[in-house]
Amino acid sequence: MGKRCPVNVGYELIPEHYDPAISILANARALHKINDIRSVKGWEMAIYRWKQSDGKVVKPAEPEPKSISTSYYYDKDDDTYITFLESAGKMIFINGEQHRNMKAAYSDMVGKGATVTEMARRFEMPKAWFDEYRRRHSWNHDMLPYTDEQVMANSTDDLVKDLLEQQKNELHTEFERKKWKRIEKDAEKYQNFEYEILAEFKDIISQADLTVTKLEMNDEGHDYSLVVSPTDFHWGKYGWVDEVGEQYDFEEAKKRLMEKTSELISRLPSRPEQIILATGSDWFHVDNDQGTTTRGTPQDMCGSPAEILMTGCQMAREHIDLLRQVAPVKVVFMPGNHDRMSAIALMMYLSAVYENTYDCEVVVSPSTRQYVEYGNNLMGFIHGDGAKNLEELMSCEKRELWGKCEHHTWFHGHLHHRKVLESKGCLIVQLPSLAGHDRYHARQGYTTSKAGLAAHIIDKEMGLIGSLFAPVVGH
Repeated sequence: MGKRCPVNVGYELIPEHYDPAISILANARALHKINDIRSVKGWEMAIYRWKQSDGKVVKPAEPEPKSISTSYYYDKDDDTYITFLESAGKMIFINGEQHRNMKAAYSDMVGKGATVTEMARRFEMPKAWFDEYRRRHSWNHDMLPYTDEQVMANSTDDLVKDLLEQQKNELHTEFERKKWKRIEKDAEKYQNFEYEILAEFKDIISQADLTVTKLEMNDEGHDYSLVVSPTDFHWGKYGWVDEVGEQYDFEEAKKRLMEKTSELISRLPSRPEQIILATGSDWFHVDNDQGTTTRGTPQDMCGSPAEILMTGCQMAREHIDLLRQVAPVKVVFMPGNHDRMSAIALMMYLSAVYENTYDCEVVVSPSTRQYVEYGNNLMGFIHGDGAKNLEELMSCEKRELWGKCEHHTWFHGHLHHRKVLESKGCLIVQLPSLAGHDRYHARQGYTTSKAGLAAHIIDKEMGLIGSLFAPVVGH
């Protein structure tokens, strides 16, 4: 332990003997030779205090640092830690609360201790300063998150309770951090599409009128909506007939979509109030320039990724224009595992195409599941590769509409075959696929489901009252 003396003792020697031409350390050594009441380090810190006070103010009596090796001391009256840092070239004053928060943040006992870089950023201190500061105070990640003063002032039980409370708070903080990191990542992707991709799509929107088959409809009947969803369309998928048993390419995909849609419309009892078109659910076969799914699985393609994206957008527009002859169209999206981001691109493209069109509404949302209220019905739309607790999701996420509407119906795809399940107050409708086979499906034996397009009649008051199916002949 170093010699203790009041800070003001010998202070008058500093202005008398201080030489600005040499370093502070050299001045401290010279003063120590003149009067050894202070150590060299003691004179060094006294010079720092004298310079900070412009040679006028002398701080009330304070103890010297505990030792030259640590070069800090704790002012209990002011609750301040005074530490000499060579990297700063001076003593720095840290209030007790910040010092204790820093020690807790660096310790691993509450959560994963912050790195030196993180500490410097969080507490607004140069990195080199903090690195020296924690060494001066003998800090490491394995230490207790409490100072010696806290340990002496509190009982063991109080410290244990406080530590447990900090761990709970850290758990909650880490959960919120990861949740918001994921939200920010999704939001950034969405903004990139909205501000970059949308502008490009507006440039490629054709102004030419599309020639579409004319449809005849009966205008008399009950109020109902028609749900049509060409889920798992897989535009751009390729299957060679000699290898998989059938040909599937751009031409075959377009033929199936337009013919089966017209076939379903011809079977309707009357003209519906609206058509709800749920799309984007693996509408595209690939999701990037490498020709893979969103997660990176390579796919057999009948065109380049750019061709698939651009012609697929045009195909979706032609399909909507066919349906607009029957009734106003509401387009909702449920991005799939093959086209998570391309489906958003399609959404932005169609939003631009029908921006000023009275009979086509494109719901713009990055969410993977959508809800639509219609009369006494609450309908949900999701691709089907993610969340499985659909009944609980609907009742929780749309609790007000759940109570208001008598009929609750989910529509999803992903599995390429039809099924209807009634569960916990919901009808869960699994939709078929129009797509043909590729090598993967043929080799795995996933060739037994009947390809086709389904439509569902949703009565405004009575809910789902009928389903239609247009099968692909010969599939």
